[in-house]
Amino acid sequence: MREFFKIITEEHNFINLFWTNLSKVDEGVYRSAQLTPWKLKKLIKKYNLKTIINLRGNNKNYLYQKEREICEKMGVEYYTISLLSRSPHKIRKEELEKLIFLLQNAKKPLLFHCKAGADRSGFTAVLYHILNGKDKFEAIRKELKLKYGYLSFSKAGRIKKLFELYDEKEDFLDWFVKNREIIEKNYKSNKLADFLYDKILKRE
Repeated sequence: MREFFKIITEEHNFINLFWTNLSKVDEGVYRSAQLTPWKLKKLIKKYNLKTIINLRGNNKNYLYQKEREICEKMGVEYYTISLLSRSPHKIRKEELEKLIFLLQNAKKPLLFHCKAGADRSGFTAVLYHILNGKDKFEAIRKELKLKYGYLSFSKAGRIKKLFELYDEKEDFLDWFVKNREIIEKNYKSNKLADFLYDKILKRE
């Protein structure tokens, strides 16, 4: 119970206690919301996970510490990457470069997650498909869905716009670095959706 209440007070999110938002992206590749310690242990055993990528960065909160501790004890490689859900065009090149490397080289089965499993996980899932030669629109339709909690008319809609604008000719990282500023010029969010994201759902 002490662990339960500590998670609630830090995360400000009851939903993740009951909903993993777990989904299969590809063979040996999964996406999810932030997992509680007890669910994380079960999923590592169930799917024989070899790698976990935390897209929330090194925020050093309780769940981060527990997740790292569990991965070390269970022999799972653990990586952290800091992504931005509402401003994907501001993601640092070094972070995106690291993410691409891991998606192409990390041991499988692997799981990546953010807080809700909607925006940053959706971004990473679409990126994974593009890196593996999948049509960008097919990847967007598959991974940026309301069923994951993704709202394209909020500020997180910039994620969808970014991939829609990608020309699929250049290497994604090279294109991103040269064209990131066009995202802000080509997208306007809905204020009501932003209020829902920021104040009600308390997304990061």
